[in-house]
Amino acid sequence: MPDPGKPTLAASTDRLVIVYNANAGWAAALMDAAHKLLRPETYECSLCMISYGAVSMRRPWRNYLDSLAMEKQFYHRQDFARAYPVDLFPMVDRLKLPAIFIEADGKLHGLLSSKQLHSLTDVEALIAALDLALSRFRK
Repeated sequence: MPDPGKPTLAASTDRLVIVYNANAGWAAALMDAAHKLLRPETYECSLCMISYGAVSMRRPWRNYLDSLAMEKQFYHRQDFARAYPVDLFPMVDRLKLPAIFIEADGKLHGLLSSKQLHSLTDVEALIAALDLALSRFRK
């Protein structure tokens, strides 16, 4: 049985890959929550700011992701680097995070870049941007 946290080099279905510019773990999550509340303008993960409240995923974002008929994989920056090494996925070299990708046919394809995510102001804009990016990818 394949490990759900590892990329599938011979993928039979597309996978949405969501990468946060944040560290994994409870201590990091607590620090991030405090940072978002106290100094939101200096918080490094625009995707986290938009898609999460203080401690949990915003309901509209969760509902949207649940409505997508594809596998989803969420990564923190260090987990993403381990799962998608540069020698197998050259496009991740010097990549700015956060970012959202689709893994199809064993390759990562960018859907929303760090710059695009940073320009979004709320969860509704995030959903609209990802929906548009997915429809363009599928054409």
